[in-house]
Amino acid sequence: MIYGGAMDAASHPAPGRPGRPRSERARLAVLDAAADLLVEGGLAAATIEAVAARAGVSKVTIYKWWPSRGSVAVDAYFHRYGRTSEVPDTGDLAAVLTGQIRALAHAFRGRAGSIMAELIGQAQSDTALAATLRSRWLQPRRDASTTVLLRAIERGEIRPDIEVPVVLDQLYGPLYYRLTLRHEPLGPGLADSLVRTVLDGIRLRSADAGGPAAGGRRAGGPAGSRGAR
Repeated sequence: MIYGGAMDAASHPAPGRPGRPRSERARLAVLDAAADLLVEGGLAAATIEAVAARAGVSKVTIYKWWPSRGSVAVDAYFHRYGRTSEVPDTGDLAAVLTGQIRALAHAFRGRAGSIMAELIGQAQSDTALAATLRSRWLQPRRDASTTVLLRAIERGEIRPDIEVPVVLDQLYGPLYYRLTLRHEPLGPGLADSLVRTVLDGIRLRSADAGGPAAGGRRAGGPAGSRGAR
C-alpha cells in the first residue's frame, strides 16, 4: 500500500513514453507540469499559462480536459498521490487503520501537506475546486475505509449500530484539522492514539452481542460515507 507516500518520479508515466497516443502524452505532460509547479510555488504558481508553457501545449488543449485551474491542480495532486486510496484488509482492523492514518500523517508533514492545505483553503471559495477535491481525493478514500469498517462489522469485531460516516470523521478529521490550523503537530504517535481512542468506543463487547442486528447500522454502505475525510 502507498498511502500518502513521497512524490516519486517512477509513480507517474513520462509524458514522452513511446507508444502512447499523442493526446494521452499531452494530458500526462499537463499533469506533470502542474504537479511540478504546485511543488515549486504552490497553487499560485500553477496558472493555466504556466502549466501550458511548461507542458508545451496550448491553453485550449488544457481547457479541453479541465474546466478550471483548480481542477487541473487537484488532478495533478491526485496524479502524484493517487494510489493512497488502497486499503488492503488484512483482517486486523486496528493495524489497517493505524497504518493508513500513519502514512497519511507522514505525507502531510511534507510538501504534500502544504499543497493539500492550500487546496482546502481555496476550495472554500471555489465551488468547482471543492467538488473536484471531494470526488477525486476524499470520496475514494472514504469508500475504501468504509469497506474495511463494514467487513469488521461482519466479523463481529465492532458494533453493528455504528454510524460509519461519523467514525470516519473521528478517525481522519483530526489529520485535516491539524493540517489546516497547525495548532498541534501531525506527530508519529497520532495514528496509534486516534485508532485506539475510536476503537475503544466502537468495539463489540460480549454485553453487546445481543444488540441490534447488522442491518440496523446507520452506515449506508460506501455511498453513505459522503463527506470530508
